[in-house]
Amino acid sequence: MMALVLAVQHWRQYLLVASDNPPDQQNWVAKLLGYDFEIQYKSGRSNRAADALLRQAEYGDFSHICSGPIWVQGAQLIEEARLDPEIQKIMKGCSQDPSKHPGYVIKKGVLFYKDRLVIPSTSKHIPALLWEFHTTATRGHSRYYRTYRRLAANLYWSGMTSTVKRFVQECDVCQKCKASTLMPGRLLQPLAIPEAIWEDLSMDFISGLPFSKGFNVILVVVDRLSKYSHFIGLKHPYTAKGVADLFVKGVIRHHGIPKTIVSDCDPLFISNFWQEIFRLQGTKLQMSSAYHPKTDGQTEVVNRCLEAYLRCFASDQPKMWAQWLPWAEFWYNSTFHVSTGVTPFEMVYGKRPPTIFQYSQGEIRVEAVAQELKDRDMILQGLKRHLANAQSVMKSNADKHRRELKFMIGEWVYVKLQPYCQLSSDSL
Repeated sequence: MMALVLAVQHWRQYLLVASDNPPDQQNWVAKLLGYDFEIQYKSGRSNRAADALLRQAEYGDFSHICSGPIWVQGAQLIEEARLDPEIQKIMKGCSQDPSKHPGYVIKKGVLFYKDRLVIPSTSKHIPALLWEFHTTATRGHSRYYRTYRRLAANLYWSGMTSTVKRFVQECDVCQKCKASTLMPGRLLQPLAIPEAIWEDLSMDFISGLPFSKGFNVILVVVDRLSKYSHFIGLKHPYTAKGVADLFVKGVIRHHGIPKTIVSDCDPLFISNFWQEIFRLQGTKLQMSSAYHPKTDGQTEVVNRCLEAYLRCFASDQPKMWAQWLPWAEFWYNSTFHVSTGVTPFEMVYGKRPPTIFQYSQGEIRVEAVAQELKDRDMILQGLKRHLANAQSVMKSNADKHRRELKFMIGEWVYVKLQPYCQLSSDSL
């Protein structure tokens, strides 16, 4: 008896499965004692609903060909394939001449393509399969290729690649939660080339600097045609009225009132005072889009050049950067620009910047006024040609990393917003 008890204890789990009576059911037997009843057997063929979980489908090994939802059985997919005229046409062709349909094989009356079950492209179960193989916790909202590989391990239908790709691209959760790997939409749209110098300007601030002679901010003003720049020191916090006064003293009194000003959406630039004062002067303010500093890329480049200059000369004494600011402005305006073909100083004043360290006393250069104006016009024409060529090259290079994007009226699109404050990195 001990041998029997030990054997039952050791093989208990197998005996429970074989007897088909789990412990819970054994407890229920005690509740049936005292009743007089008779259990009658009914064959599975006539009682499929009750016997479905204990019997295999009549299609044998094909019943679990798909590892998708339990309510999408291989039998259902096979039945759809048998009713599809395109699949039946391929099966008939394979039976007559297998070489005409490479990759297709018929097994037990079912069509396979490279060992994958072939189902109709119009199957009503495809949306459920896509959802199961992409959106469930075990599939993890994988990208197109991984989702495709999971499905393609067992199934195949005509146009499967494009169907899976479209489903993944249109997945609402993926578009909201995943980082986009697409190239920026729309091709580069350069700003129009100005007609005259100091009519179209761009402005920006460099903030976060250490105090130097009472200044800790630099206002950068750039002429979009000649690239001539002014660097004006400011003290933070500053007001719209204070910046407007400095703008009059540092720019307007030298070059007049501009027609347009390109800037970012700094609170000062969108203040009512700033908007009103330039509206009265006839100046159009053009703001860049939020989180899109490339709109004013020209001023961003000037900012980087100015920061690099100040690092070189004031890195040992950061609080002395203000004394280098006038020299930085002269250096930048007397530097040759590839895009214009001349220096900003030469573009504005019609002559080369003076070489102050090689000045020879008594050397004076006099030109006729008419010739000077003529030379000035020639420089302007050449400048515009150089800018147009540089702009064309810039657009061509930028468009290599962009994609053409068009929307129709009424289309729904996502707008990507950054749910945090973007801090400026313009500092020494």
